Order: sequence, then structure tokens, then C-alpha cells
Amino acid sequence: MSSSDNSVYGHDNQGGIYEGTAYHDKTFYGFKLSPATGDCTVDVIRSDDSDAVILPQPDNIGGDDYKAHFFSMDAIDFEFNHSTGHLKMKFL
Repeated sequence: MSSSDNSVYGHDNQGGIYEGTAYHDKTFYGFKLSPATGDCTVDVIRSDDSDAVILPQPDNIGGDDYKAHFFSMDAIDFEFNHSTGHLKMKFL
């Protein structure tokens, strides 16, 4: 993505998906896929939660690890489209 694309950012005070290293005030969104059922779940861990974020090693992703994840300052709403099978994400 280009630097002019506001959906990905490296500055602490911009909205969108954060790609920097200062996570203290960001919300974590992690996506898991159950190998047994195929169910997709989204874990949301806010910056003021006491839950730890445990990221998998990129070359060793296990069955219960996050398949994808990102951090953001924005509140994000997820909705599953049953007719297309797609997960829709909306920045609020």
C-alpha cells in the first residue's frame, strides 16, 4: 500500500490499521480459524485490558494461533455476509 493510503499507518495519531511499534494505546484484533470446525473467531483486546497478546511465529503457526492480526486506534465493526461468505469490516 502506498504511504498516501490512510487505511495503513505508521504514526500514533492516525486512524486505520497500525504498522508501527507503539502498541500501548491500540486495540488488537486477532483472527483464529478452528481446524476442527472451520469456525472463524475474532479476538478483540483493548489497550486497557489485562489480557496478553500472544503472537505466533510466522513460520510455525499452529492450530490455535492467530492466522491474521492487526492493531488499530479505531473502533471496528465486523459483519458476516451470509450470501457471499465474506467478513466485512467497517472503521467507525
